Amino acid sequence: MVVESKPIPGPIYLNLILPKRLKQNKIEVFWGTIQMLPFFKLPIPSYVNYHDLNFISAPETMAKWNYWQHKLLSPVTLKNADKIFCLSKNTKEEIIQFRPNFKNKCIVVYPGVSKTKTNLSKVKIKFPKDFFLTVGTLEPRKNINRLVDAFLHFKADHPKDKHSLLIMGRKGWGEEGEILYQKLNDPKTQTFGIQFIDTPDENTLALAFQSCKAFFFPSLHEGFGLPLLEAMLEGKRCVASDIPVFKEILSDQCDVFVAPKDTESWTKAFQTLSGPKKERVPKFPTKLWTWQETAKKIEEVLFI
Repeated sequence: MVVESKPIPGPIYLNLILPKRLKQNKIEVFWGTIQMLPFFKLPIPSYVNYHDLNFISAPETMAKWNYWQHKLLSPVTLKNADKIFCLSKNTKEEIIQFRPNFKNKCIVVYPGVSKTKTNLSKVKIKFPKDFFLTVGTLEPRKNINRLVDAFLHFKADHPKDKHSLLIMGRKGWGEEGEILYQKLNDPKTQTFGIQFIDTPDENTLALAFQSCKAFFFPSLHEGFGLPLLEAMLEGKRCVASDIPVFKEILSDQCDVFVAPKDTESWTKAFQTLSGPKKERVPKFPTKLWTWQETAKKIEEVLFI
C-alpha cells in the first residue's frame, strides 16, 4: 500500500501525521528508512535503517541543525525500534558503544550495487583522456578540499603529468563548501587539470566510473561508502581514507589506504596511481553485493 502525502516539514509529519495515517490505513509494520522513528513508540513493529552516528564520531562535519536533530532524536529512535538495520559493521559497533543495551536489536545489512546501463547519447560532457575520479557533496565530511590541495601539489611536483582530477557532486552547506565551490570554478584551478561537474545525471556519473583510471574517496567519516562499490564493479582500483568502515569493503591486495588528514600522503597516492594502469586483482565479488541479497536479509526480519 502507498500512503500519499503532501509536502510537510519532516518532524511534524513524522510525529503528528504519520502515526494517524498508519492507524487509518491499518498498517501492520513500519520501516523507517531515514534513520528516524516517531518520538512516541508506535503500537506496531517498527524497524529503522541506521547509516552512522556522525553527531558523536564527526560532529564538526555536520550543519548545526542536523547535529542537534540527531543528537536529540537518535536515543529515542534507537529505543523505539524493534530492530535496527545497520549499514555496516562499523555502524553497528558505534551504536553498541553509544547504547550497549541495544546490541541485540542491531543487524548488519549491507547495501547492494548494480551495473547501470549507460545511454551514451545523453552524455553531453567530454571527459579528460586520463583522469582520477571522486564524487561527493562539497562539505567538510567529504574532505574533498584536502584532495584538491594534494592534487595541486602533485601537479606542481610533476608539471609534465597529463592526468586530470574529475570531481562530481554538488555544493554543500556552510562557508567551507562555498569556498571550495568557488575554488573549483576558478579558471586558475582548472588549468591544473581539475574539473568539477555540478549535479551530474545518472548517465554521466555511470560513464565517469567506467572511464576513470582510479577512484579516490577521501571522506573523514562514512556510514558505508557506496561509491566504492560502484568503482569496484567497474574494475577500478580505489584510494580511500584509512577508516574502519572502508576496511569492510576494500582489498589490501589492490587498493590504497591513506590517512584522511595527511595531505602529503594523498599527494603520494596520486603519484602511485599515475603509473601504468592496473586492473583489480582479485576481481570484485559481484554476487556478494547485490540488492537481491540486501532485500533477502531485510525480508527475513520484517516477515518472520
